Amino acid sequence: MSDSAARSLSIAALTSATALSLLLSACAGQDQEESGEPETVETSAEDPDEEAAEDAAEEPVPAELPDTAAGQTAEYVLEVINAEQDSTAEDWQGRLSDSFRQELDEADVAEFINQQLRPGSPWTATGHQGSETLSSTRIEGAQGALDLQLEVNSEQELLQLLFLPAQEPPEPADSLEEIEERLPELPGEARLLVLEDGEQLLRVGDAEPAAMGSVFKLWVLAAVVEAVQEGEVTWDETLTLEEEHLVPSSLRLADAQPGDEITVEQAAQGMIEVSDNTATDLLIDLVGRQAVEEIVVAAEHHDPSLMSPFLTTRELFYLRWADPELGAEFSAANPQQRALLLEDIPGGELELSETDLVPDDGAERGLEWFGTGEDIAAVHELLEAQAAEHPQLRQILGANPGIQPERQWWDELAFKGGASPGVLAGSWRAADEAGTARTVVLQIMGDPEQIALHEAEYWVLAQSALELTH
Repeated sequence: MSDSAARSLSIAALTSATALSLLLSACAGQDQEESGEPETVETSAEDPDEEAAEDAAEEPVPAELPDTAAGQTAEYVLEVINAEQDSTAEDWQGRLSDSFRQELDEADVAEFINQQLRPGSPWTATGHQGSETLSSTRIEGAQGALDLQLEVNSEQELLQLLFLPAQEPPEPADSLEEIEERLPELPGEARLLVLEDGEQLLRVGDAEPAAMGSVFKLWVLAAVVEAVQEGEVTWDETLTLEEEHLVPSSLRLADAQPGDEITVEQAAQGMIEVSDNTATDLLIDLVGRQAVEEIVVAAEHHDPSLMSPFLTTRELFYLRWADPELGAEFSAANPQQRALLLEDIPGGELELSETDLVPDDGAERGLEWFGTGEDIAAVHELLEAQAAEHPQLRQILGANPGIQPERQWWDELAFKGGASPGVLAGSWRAADEAGTARTVVLQIMGDPEQIALHEAEYWVLAQSALELTH
């Protein structure tokens, strides 16, 4: 499933210039409605300095974009929008990934830029957040404010390009009590667990197991570390991709082909940092399903049968979207029967694209990975113990913090998030030099559209739970 590393980056998945233009039209219409009738303001022609000062105060203050793949791409997009000449298909040659071009080609992008964005130029970048491959840039122009959101692959080609009406971020909470009050008011079934040095600071919702999206990849990582410790694999070992490993929603390996090579460490980094599904299935294939199931037990999951058989992302996608009838049969089966049903999934290329992954009720029917907040906290502790002998884990788990810290008290932070239709999850383990460790686990289940609409507030409350000191 796709990561919620920067959850504001995936509020909507738009696949046509028409949809993008509708968003911009709605944004412009809202600005006009809110402005109402123009107010009559008395001004004095004898005070031009005051008018100049007011005009200057209204000009947006430019923000510097980072020297990352995503930041450089956002800067290029702005340069094309603000150029003196209209955009052409040539501007986008070599800039679009194969998966992007299945929905929009270079001419489509140029046409959209010219018709919808250039009339409002110049646009100025006034804010930015993101990682190496994901970014959200606030841009301001004559049409108002938009959030330019994009994803790029390892070749710096666009996987996704969105222009969304700008939204003000929700306010952080000032206390754990405020989190306890606000979280249940949001749509969906929310569970939040906050532990400090093993002691519970806060629990919102019940302690029952819930879906976790790509957070399941923490157990895969722990199984890989175990295999390295046993001498079965090495971090620099080269792996070769096969057709059965190629899965949608793979940011780093979106355009990978059978025969491409990647090291174990690179695959582990992609699986955690950008939640690459292809890398995940490659690693499960490497260590074996049984090894991951044994790690689930070793990490003291309260009910390992909930993770048995341990599904690959390919298997989950097939059951939810390629063959819903087999998925329904799987949902009703016990663990032993489920293992047999997986044998009915054909090998070879998975004939699904990003557009096939439509919202469904798969999570409610058990087509997910399940655990409690304590289960997820426990696997974080196992990985922390493994990191003593495998320092690679610090970079793997810490490269994408999932948040933009505002009140940071920690020296080390491990993060893994996840999302699927109707599911949002995030998990953090923060620790300072004195040894204080805090773990925050957020799990949301409910209506996919409602969860997407309130995603930012779920996330800011989880961030507050991590940052608040007491």
